[in-house]
Amino acid sequence: MSFLGVTFAGIDETADVERLREIRSHYFTVEWGLGLAVEHQGRAAGFPSVEWICKLAPELNLSAQLWGKTAAEFLQGDDTELIAHYGDVWSLFRRIQINSTDGTDRVDLPGLTHLLEKNPDKQIILRIRDRNLEVADALAAQGISCSTLFDESEGQESAQKKWPKGLKRFAGCGYAGGLGPDNIYKQLTPILNAAQSAERWWVEIDSSLHAKEHDQDLFSLVSCKRAIREIDSFFLDYTI
Repeated sequence: MSFLGVTFAGIDETADVERLREIRSHYFTVEWGLGLAVEHQGRAAGFPSVEWICKLAPELNLSAQLWGKTAAEFLQGDDTELIAHYGDVWSLFRRIQINSTDGTDRVDLPGLTHLLEKNPDKQIILRIRDRNLEVADALAAQGISCSTLFDESEGQESAQKKWPKGLKRFAGCGYAGGLGPDNIYKQLTPILNAAQSAERWWVEIDSSLHAKEHDQDLFSLVSCKRAIREIDSFFLDYTI
């Protein structure tokens, strides 16, 4: 079992590109997650424009996090609109994370499989809500490597979360939901215990990274650095 690191999701144009590079250069376990949704591109917090994404470099360790209609179409095997809007920056992303909004998105398994085969250089992550693993299991049964991100953002208080066990049949297992710099240290022990049976694991922090300043929603790199310090402290304190 190996720790892949932390994904900071929801990066947008309020983040300073040079500071993103600085943080990544010091912490190689950091991944920056960018929301991709054609209907929100450049118009909503967490969904930067293509022009801004072009300023980034693959060395930053970027993941494409598909939301809304863009995620639904990808699950149905259709990337036409996705590539039409994001084709110029698609090569920047190392991982593709599909975020299903309500668990009812239709899936065209042959079509989805075809899209994944078109992108052999990218790792696939399926965000799991309600612990429904049907699509991930179907892909694994076909020999397609995929990872799962368990989203425990609903239904449990942060202090009482019961994290799902990591599963060896997937390439990796991530944990998200209510995590932030104020509680990540305490939550890493139960997450680590849950992840024991996974080959690789990581954590994702998202909603706690946005803050209001002068009536503007800003992505907080200060919060990212606080979370990194808490994670570093945990592993320094951790006794095998």
